[in-house]
Amino acid sequence: MNDTPEPQLKPLSHGTVGSGHHSPRESGGLTSKLVLASAVVMACMGGAYWQNTAHGGVTAARAPQASTSSLDREPQIRADARHLGAQFALIAPGQAPSALAHSGFDTQQRANILAAVKNRRMRLVRMPIAQIAGLPGQSIAITSGGLTQRLTLKPELQAVVLPIYLAGEVTISPLTQPPAGGLETGILTALGAQVLPTLASLDQQIVLDVIVQ
Repeated sequence: MNDTPEPQLKPLSHGTVGSGHHSPRESGGLTSKLVLASAVVMACMGGAYWQNTAHGGVTAARAPQASTSSLDREPQIRADARHLGAQFALIAPGQAPSALAHSGFDTQQRANILAAVKNRRMRLVRMPIAQIAGLPGQSIAITSGGLTQRLTLKPELQAVVLPIYLAGEVTISPLTQPPAGGLETGILTALGAQVLPTLASLDQQIVLDVIVQ
């Protein structure tokens, strides 16, 4: 395993996140957990990770609550939202039922999503996400494909199943008041681990412009 180089957290470009500064404790401690988790997943599990996250270094998000929004409803994007690109690996259509079974979507939502996947209006991806700074147990709302899932963050990566349109946007918003210093999260993309902009207040929003591989 030591022969495989660790993926590095990618610094955000100037202007994507306020000052982009991190304290030594954050950079050397909490952030390193995401790097380590990424290295374990990519080196030990390889492609099998994308097929089954429930039994590996990245856990499936345990039944995050999903709202009953319409699949055709677009999320409300704030004018001051922070945008960045992200690439995620595709969940094969044949694996969609199994992936959705580990999600927080109800029976009707799963049926609607599967129908959209079948007629190629929608695709499914997994987005592993972890909290890497801020008080533990913060909650966020993740909206994609017109549906919102509510997730309680952990220091470990949790894989969230996301329905994505061909040109997909995923919005991430805090549900609990971010602590002093802000809430910082990281995701594991198809290109490696990446730190997201810090959320400092309830009225902030991150928008991922998603490319599905």
